[in-house]
Amino acid sequence: MPEAPPPTFNRVISTRVFLPWLAASCLLLNLFVAGLAGYSLYRSHRQYESRAVIRTQNLSQSLNLTIAGIMDKAGLTVFAVKKEAERQIRSGGIDRPALRSYLRAHNERISEIQDLRVANARGEIVFSDQAPLERPVKISDRDYFVSASRNPWIGLIVTKPLMSRITNRWTVNIVRRMDNPDGSFAGIAYAAVSLDYFVRLCGSFDLGAHGLIALRDADLAVMVRYPEQAGGEGSTGSTMVPRELRELVRGGHTSGTYRTREGLDPVERIFSFRKIANYPLYVTAGLAVDDYLAPWRTEAALMSALVALFAAGSLVTARLLYRNRGREERGEAELLRHREQLEEMVRDRTSLLEARNAQLGEEIVLRKRIEADLQRSASVMDRMPDAVSWVAPDGRILYVNDAACRLSGYERRELLALRAWDLYRNATAESWLPHWEELRREGHLHFETAAQTRDGRLVPVDVSANYLEIDGQEYDCAILRDISERRAGEAERQALMVQLSQSQKIESIGRLAGGIAHDFNNLLTPILGYAELLQNRLPADSRDFERVDRIMQAADKARVLTQQLLSFSRKQFFEMRPVDLNNVVTSFYEILRRTIRENIAIRLRLSEIVYAVRADRNQVEQILMNLAINAQDAILDRGVITIETAPVTLDDEYVRQHEGLAPGRYLMLGVSDTGAGMARETIAHIFEPFFTTKDVGKGSGLGLATVYGLVKQHGGHIVVFSEEGEGTTFKIFFPLDEDAVPVETASAAEISEVNVAGSTILLVEDNDMVRNLVRDLLDSCNCRLIVAEGPRQALALSAGRKVDLLLTDVVMPDMNGPELQEKMQKTHPGLATLYMSGYTDTAILRNGAPDRGINFIQKPFTTRELLKKIDSILNGAPEPSPGAPAGRGDMR
Repeated sequence: MPEAPPPTFNRVISTRVFLPWLAASCLLLNLFVAGLAGYSLYRSHRQYESRAVIRTQNLSQSLNLTIAGIMDKAGLTVFAVKKEAERQIRSGGIDRPALRSYLRAHNERISEIQDLRVANARGEIVFSDQAPLERPVKISDRDYFVSASRNPWIGLIVTKPLMSRITNRWTVNIVRRMDNPDGSFAGIAYAAVSLDYFVRLCGSFDLGAHGLIALRDADLAVMVRYPEQAGGEGSTGSTMVPRELRELVRGGHTSGTYRTREGLDPVERIFSFRKIANYPLYVTAGLAVDDYLAPWRTEAALMSALVALFAAGSLVTARLLYRNRGREERGEAELLRHREQLEEMVRDRTSLLEARNAQLGEEIVLRKRIEADLQRSASVMDRMPDAVSWVAPDGRILYVNDAACRLSGYERRELLALRAWDLYRNATAESWLPHWEELRREGHLHFETAAQTRDGRLVPVDVSANYLEIDGQEYDCAILRDISERRAGEAERQALMVQLSQSQKIESIGRLAGGIAHDFNNLLTPILGYAELLQNRLPADSRDFERVDRIMQAADKARVLTQQLLSFSRKQFFEMRPVDLNNVVTSFYEILRRTIRENIAIRLRLSEIVYAVRADRNQVEQILMNLAINAQDAILDRGVITIETAPVTLDDEYVRQHEGLAPGRYLMLGVSDTGAGMARETIAHIFEPFFTTKDVGKGSGLGLATVYGLVKQHGGHIVVFSEEGEGTTFKIFFPLDEDAVPVETASAAEISEVNVAGSTILLVEDNDMVRNLVRDLLDSCNCRLIVAEGPRQALALSAGRKVDLLLTDVVMPDMNGPELQEKMQKTHPGLATLYMSGYTDTAILRNGAPDRGINFIQKPFTTRELLKKIDSILNGAPEPSPGAPAGRGDMR
């Protein structure tokens, strides 16, 4: 039987060989554990850095939007004060109580503004919404005042921090230039925003123990620093700028992040800065490295302790293994068993330690810190005035702040159940993916859209979307601002600009029309005069008499046309008296009824109470006739024309939106029709002369232009309301004459004969044709006549001679009519004067004869009209007044 082989055992490793192997194993194991712990701490450190960057970016963005909103509101308020002051200047002067009340009302609505002030052209602060100043305060040496006074085109000025001479506090001024009606410098309007307000604003944010917020001007000088360095002087005006910030701004960046130590203290911080949109201001928000890395350092200390504990355990184990090695050498089996047990124990403990480190580093510490940071960030964002939302790549809404709930009308839980495209107009699930790809590619998107609220309203919003990646997860952090007020302000400014442009255009056309009418009147005067002289010498039944009569008819139509041009250009001479509009309408009704087609009804809705307005009765009747004829032409078949009167009160808001009006009580004259109406494009041109929508030959285009000019000459205002197919309404507002009693216009008596024989008349006219006509006319009246081609010749010819009447043109070279009359009065006391002109310049006439009645005759005139006027002046005979009074009258 063969002998069984003896059992074999692995040779036991000797202690001399085992010691190096044991030391190397212990070292490698500890290095592996230490490396794993170091890698975990490295990733944790990066995450803390990333969260700090995001937090500073959110802080700077929030401050940017908040400060921009403050500046926008201050800028709009200053603009409103400037417009109100300029309006009062144009209306005759500053109404001091009204302007101070206006300033106080605006300042009470805007808490961010410390004071609203107005300074005159000498740099003296004359108005403030605060109590009146005890002593004058001058700011003429301030840079912003000098810039505004020298540059008429300068826009909004944002000053550097200044020590207020009124409150002795640091302020930033928002300044706008004010102009007189002629464009000269009238002063400035400005709002003072206290730097203390910005300090309080910065203090509302959580910055940690050593965080820092700074507001800098265009040169990066410090305006506000929060908090100030303990025990140090104020940093306002400091020009110490971190090198990293200066390089970013010089490189054209409007936002960015950098890490530096401020020159005012040794604390190292990470900063994010942003330029405040449309303003020369920069805001920086910084968190101290020691603050945001404090939790990480605690975590590092704990991790180091665990690694040290593991190292100590491995050393103790190695020592025990080494000490037991001698006993293990006694048997291969025992050695193998101990070695297997040791290896198994090392593997188990290593796996357990790795699992615990991963779980502790990634699940417990990291997640708790992230949740805490998110809670702090959410607390800050809930205090923001703008809506904030965090959206996932698939459109799920992950977070919203309180402002987002207020804006949308939803509760927070309802918003978190929606998708992003449910809240925007015209947004769909299909359009979300391209938007997300663009955001990921650009990193930041800024646009305006309309957000849809819970009740279906559309709210215009300004959206700033930011792409963020945290721990491999992508987010869309969007900030939404409600811009409804800004849109309303822009629409109001646009409407005011359209009104101003229309008023300037009509005013320019009016000046042109007045000049043309003046020249035509000078040409028509000899045509009518010589035709009348010629007709008086012809038999009434002759063909030549008929032909001359047609010449006079054509010239008379031309005179009516020029009168319409003068009405539009506001150069008519009116007899202004207190009249009752109700009486004018009812008296004129029969004439309208005979003029308007019978298939059109005319309805009167007149006020029950009688009110007086200062007006020329004949011109009011012309207004009614023109509007009624226009209404008739707009009604194709049957229809209704309604004429109404009613008292109205125009408040400050209505006056602010309609240039050229003053608040107060008015009497409204309305003319409405049920015609075809007008398009908006047509309404924009209806008051322009020669503009008409009628066929060729059916309208001159001067009817509404004449109405516009007559209304403006009465100090009134006209508005039109019309839609295609809905008819048209004209409303005219005449200022009420509260203390006057309406009087009726007495009919003028006719005179049978004209007698100027034996009188001496000095004729002064620079137009040859008009001068020759008047001379030929007066030569046949048995009066003594002195004819001069100009004022200087008239003074020379009349020296030492008796003169009963000065008959002179108004506008002449070297000297006008009133100036000639003033010189003649010195040598001929009590001299009567009759002015004649193609148009009337009321300022010249009033300045020339302020203490006596003005005798005036409008060119062109007939022979009979001139003789009646002369007879009424020399003999006191009454003469009819077809809109141009012989005695005193108001001229507008």
